[in-house]
Amino acid sequence: MFTILVNLDIQTMILMTSIDAILQLLILIFLCLLVNQYRGIKTYTIGRIFTITGYFISLIKSPYLSITLILAGVFLLVGASFGCIGIAQFTGKRIKIYYLLIINLLFLSVQSYFLIFQDVFVFKTISQTIFQMVVFSISTYCLLTTSYKSFVGASRFMAIVMIGLLMSLVARIILLLRNPPDQLFSSNELNASTLIIVFVFSFLLTAGFIMMVCQRLYYDLKAAANTDVLTRLLNRRAMMHQLEIAMNQFYRSDRAFAIILIDVDFFKRVNDVYGHDGGDMVLVHLAQILQTKMRQIDSASRWGGEEFLILLPDTALEQAKEIAERLRSYVETNPTPSNIQITISLGIAVIRQHGNSLESLITAADHALYAAKRNGRNQVAIAN
Repeated sequence: MFTILVNLDIQTMILMTSIDAILQLLILIFLCLLVNQYRGIKTYTIGRIFTITGYFISLIKSPYLSITLILAGVFLLVGASFGCIGIAQFTGKRIKIYYLLIINLLFLSVQSYFLIFQDVFVFKTISQTIFQMVVFSISTYCLLTTSYKSFVGASRFMAIVMIGLLMSLVARIILLLRNPPDQLFSSNELNASTLIIVFVFSFLLTAGFIMMVCQRLYYDLKAAANTDVLTRLLNRRAMMHQLEIAMNQFYRSDRAFAIILIDVDFFKRVNDVYGHDGGDMVLVHLAQILQTKMRQIDSASRWGGEEFLILLPDTALEQAKEIAERLRSYVETNPTPSNIQITISLGIAVIRQHGNSLESLITAADHALYAAKRNGRNQVAIAN
């Protein structure tokens, strides 16, 4: 089949693979210029530069072909190693770089041995394939075990491509042992199929890496659009979306929910005494308490200024009151790390009991909150 497709013009296939790699490299360089906040992109791109250099070195017509191919193999393995480091950096995995250095030095030693004592193309090729498989296996491990959830789909895709490449390399070793060619430029289907595999998987790996970057960027931009910069809670826009979802569930399935509106007592006094940095510290401290003391199903947001709003799904009035009182008591007895003592006032409203629309429910909670503040602050009030 490969004989019909490419007529076994191996040098032309290597040249086409090199041109394809250069086009991929240009895209990666453009990506580096656009997205420079993530570690690993530049390192992965450097790996592609080494890989392309290896392709072009293999095209050099030299009387010392064995030395030329060893040099090309070194550049290819170094390129794969830099790609592995780039993937590890991007996925947040810690790998020992000196392990990869040892792998490259060991590869150079093995290739030198074959060059000096047993200059057989198939032995050198199999050893190079095995070393590349080791590096690709480390990359696959990083992709499959990353703790980042923002680009898990793209990382799984790239891992599958890596596994497919590893299986292809295993098949190549088996075929090399059965029917070894004399050299890289020998016209046979094994060399042709190898270059087609390199062509295809090189494209898929670059596409997979770009997909990971784009998916992570989309997730981070979405999080930035929905997250309050200071407290890292949901912002008002994101909370309104959550409230609309809860409201739709209430209309469809009669699933009740409650909201708690929270205000920091005498917050202006905090700013006057401790400055705006102290005020920011208080807001961050309260946000951390909300995140740690809420239930997993609850959502908290910075509603505006020193006000916070909590959404309590599937929660009746008595349970909402218990949660609110627990939060009030904890805040009162736990000052900030810099020992700023604060209290909070809370207003509770439950759907149907205190309103049948978002506007009426939020208004009811707001009235309850101000009732708590009028009655002395540091207390929980329920909407009328």
